[in-house]
Amino acid sequence: MSKILLLAGGTREESRNNKVASYVKQYFKEIDVPCYLYDKLYLNTPFLLDYEDKQPESIIEIRESLIHSNKLIIFSPVFNGGYVSHLKNTLDWLSLGFDNYSYNELFKNKHVLVISSVDGSGSNAEGSFNLLSTQLRNYGLKVYDGFYLFTESKTVDELIENEKNKEEFQDFLNSFLSI
Repeated sequence: MSKILLLAGGTREESRNNKVASYVKQYFKEIDVPCYLYDKLYLNTPFLLDYEDKQPESIIEIRESLIHSNKLIIFSPVFNGGYVSHLKNTLDWLSLGFDNYSYNELFKNKHVLVISSVDGSGSNAEGSFNLLSTQLRNYGLKVYDGFYLFTESKTVDELIENEKNKEEFQDFLNSFLSI
């Protein structure tokens, strides 16, 4: 069975992207899919300045989980039509070579899914997804076609509190699990 690494890129603890990541972790637990969840990517991880920089403990922990995962799900906020810098910073750190692993080796041939929650209509979310997808492919990841978008009319809070769109969202997750 697949192990899945969940990277929640929310910009604060109570962000909807972090909430939906916790929801997915709980759903996977219910259906017996092992996963690792990492959030607060904006804390305790300095910006990568040089490929020879010492890898921080926060990255080493995520890296160890990534070694044992064959899929990733990234929960990405959308800022100004792009994705957040701390998410790219985390991915850049994970791309570095270490021990017997070469540059980008941890990402090679792993599948990745993107889920985003935005405050508005999501009009610039597709552009953000396209930017992030290009970067993920540069790392060697296999990007799942399409992404799941929560908006002001289809919110994370409604999913969690009222199970609105639950079946649609879980079907989307299950289709990713089946590849």
